[in-house]
Amino acid sequence: MQRIRRRDYPGYVVAWCKPTTSTGTPALAARPARGFYFNTYMTKKSFVPKKFRFTKYQIIGSPDAESDNNFDKVFIEHGELEVLRDTENPKCVIIGRTGSGKSALIRRLEESTKNLTRIQPESMSVKYLTNSNVLGYFRSMDVNLNFFYKVLWKHVFIVELLKLHFSEDINKKENIIESLYNKARNKFGKVNPAKERGIQYLDNWSNEFWQKTEHRIKELEKQAEDKFLVSTGLDKAVFNLKGESTKIFSTKTTEEIKYKAEKIISEIQAEELYEVINIMKDLLSTSQKKYYIVIDDLDKEWASPQIVYDLITSMIEVIKEFQIFKNAKIIIALRDNLHQMLFSAKEHRGGQREKFNILYLDLTWSKQSLRELIDKRLKIISGDVLSSSNAFEPIGKTKESGFDYIIDRTFLRPRDLITYLNKVIPLIDQKSNIPSSAIKKAEARYSSDRLNALEDEWSENYGDIKKSCDFLIGMYNGFRIKNIDEERFYSLYTDESYEKSFKGELYRITHLWRLNKMRYSTFVSELSYILYTVGIIGIKKSSKHSIYFFYNSDEDISISDFNSEARLYVHKAFYSVLKINVKALEDTYV
Repeated sequence: MQRIRRRDYPGYVVAWCKPTTSTGTPALAARPARGFYFNTYMTKKSFVPKKFRFTKYQIIGSPDAESDNNFDKVFIEHGELEVLRDTENPKCVIIGRTGSGKSALIRRLEESTKNLTRIQPESMSVKYLTNSNVLGYFRSMDVNLNFFYKVLWKHVFIVELLKLHFSEDINKKENIIESLYNKARNKFGKVNPAKERGIQYLDNWSNEFWQKTEHRIKELEKQAEDKFLVSTGLDKAVFNLKGESTKIFSTKTTEEIKYKAEKIISEIQAEELYEVINIMKDLLSTSQKKYYIVIDDLDKEWASPQIVYDLITSMIEVIKEFQIFKNAKIIIALRDNLHQMLFSAKEHRGGQREKFNILYLDLTWSKQSLRELIDKRLKIISGDVLSSSNAFEPIGKTKESGFDYIIDRTFLRPRDLITYLNKVIPLIDQKSNIPSSAIKKAEARYSSDRLNALEDEWSENYGDIKKSCDFLIGMYNGFRIKNIDEERFYSLYTDESYEKSFKGELYRITHLWRLNKMRYSTFVSELSYILYTVGIIGIKKSSKHSIYFFYNSDEDISISDFNSEARLYVHKAFYSVLKINVKALEDTYV
């Protein structure tokens, strides 16, 4: 017999008994007493063999949807799938920061939707575009290649939609192509030449599904090359000059060559593609099915840095054009910082960002939705014993919920929350709940890792973010820009490696300030706006306003808001690593 203790079975009323009599009837005791043993007799329906305890090797879940074994059990969404499946809803570009659940949404869409195909960017072999002598020459002449890239994407999407529609059924395909010819014939039995070229294009390329994108790029490149040489009378050797060509030709000649190149590129298969799109519109509209193409991982190294932003923006333009297909939809996931890069510095040649706003599905989370997420994960690892309401000990004198304490140190996105808890669990081996001491102890490592992760996330935009926020170390929270002594930037002013460390706007403002071409106050205001953009600081515009961080602002925040009257607050995620002083501001500091 095993001695039973009530605290080992929370929520159960235990009946104590001596060993059974010879007749098998338990002799029940009125209350627990020394020497009485439990004989599998409980007043609740089920028997709990033992109390749940964490082990140091457990994790609350994987930060990445791709490697999460419990993905199907813990996935949460609040209407986004319905929006994405609606082919007449224009929202198709999922915008979100790292770890906000973009890939999880794409994965769930794949698993639950018919007639869907995924395009892997790295499998497209578009790196050939960088190595092409012809295209390299055009780039050196600052030729607008936007139309070239759009032709490429149109071809890719048309072929993928054909695959979905025909389902590799060759006989069905041939019957449809023949019916298209019949429909295109006039009363005299002749086919409009433009329509015929379009159907021929469709016929040829639907037969060659196996051809890689690189094959198509080479074909388009050859067309552009031949037409360009005929038009300009130049020798093919000119393509080897690339950047040197501008030194050979006069300004007038260079402009003429550029004009002819852009004209040729804009005419490449323009008429055929126009007709093909019209044909596809008729073809797909007769189907009762809906078709989906999804693309993820655009932030990985699938194209060279010189052209990747132009490629992505041209793709978004084509996606918008393809929305004329009412029962087909192209869906992509785009990291927020990459989206900003598409339109930074200069206007993209395809147009302004405002015209794409209707396509964007901003992926955001609330505290309640994150609580729901963690409840599901705790339920799995504890066997229904724990939830966010009973797993966390309160913290500090205010008895703040441990869960709320952790949430306040995230950007309200799943990966931050999961990462923090995965650092806590190894510290609570054999414990049945999550003590405040472990949450506090894990915070130092989490805070440091978050700053490193933030730099990785925004390195393409700004470079070494950490180096730019050293002035915040030991700062009082709720400081004003006018109270930041210029000496706090001494190390940045004397650091000659900043040119290699910084990029984009961060490089620009630092460079101008160091050259005394930008006032110190302007430099601090613009730097503060950058740190607000990435999430390190928040702003309280006046006593009438709340503290806004990038993810909870109900109004637009601009550089002009970072003035002498605004108060700035470091995000709680970085309290530890930046050693922020969170005490009330001293009168002398206000």
